[in-house]
Amino acid sequence: MQTIFFDFDGTLVDSERFHAVNWSQYLANHGVELSTDTFMSQYAGVTWPQIAEHFISQYNIPVTEMVMIEEMEALTETMIIEKGIPPMPGVDELLKTLSGKVPMAVVTGAPKDYVQGVLAQHGWLSLFEHVFSGYEVASNKPAPDVYLQACKTMSVLPENAVAVEDSRTGLMSALSANIHAVFVNSHNMKLPAHAQYSFTSMKEATPALLSLLKVND
Repeated sequence: MQTIFFDFDGTLVDSERFHAVNWSQYLANHGVELSTDTFMSQYAGVTWPQIAEHFISQYNIPVTEMVMIEEMEALTETMIIEKGIPPMPGVDELLKTLSGKVPMAVVTGAPKDYVQGVLAQHGWLSLFEHVFSGYEVASNKPAPDVYLQACKTMSVLPENAVAVEDSRTGLMSALSANIHAVFVNSHNMKLPAHAQYSFTSMKEATPALLSLLKVND
């Protein structure tokens, strides 16, 4: 493997519950009751436009999709400043081990500005050559577009790249692009497709990733 791509939410940072709490709070203001656990189980890895479209349609919420996303982005920014988003265990050590030894990029379905801001908070932004956002291609994850764009920009064949993902949506995106997929998720989710490797934490996945990339710890 020549290049490694990391998903962001739930892969590098422990943001799934963070976003679930924010979405639950936002929806409650519109009279929609949704627990954070339910949100995590049903909408983890789903893009914000898809989430907004669903709830606006399902509950007749009187805002446009664009307004809902803008309001959620503002709420998210406030909560990041107030609370921050913690890293997933083992991520900081892995990134610093790989830095300078193998090209790395973030390939995310989330907005680029948000991702870059959180990466900067953790001191990781300079470790990555690029941040690729699904908002900047024709179709976001689970379509392969953002991964194909990442491969093209970084001049790597998909079969020579490895992607680390934590959701069904991201996994389908990577596999559809013919990229080797490493699935890291502590909830032991049932997968619609088979990742080449599956682990319950980044710490557990680290030896396999270092081996795939031929990097000495």
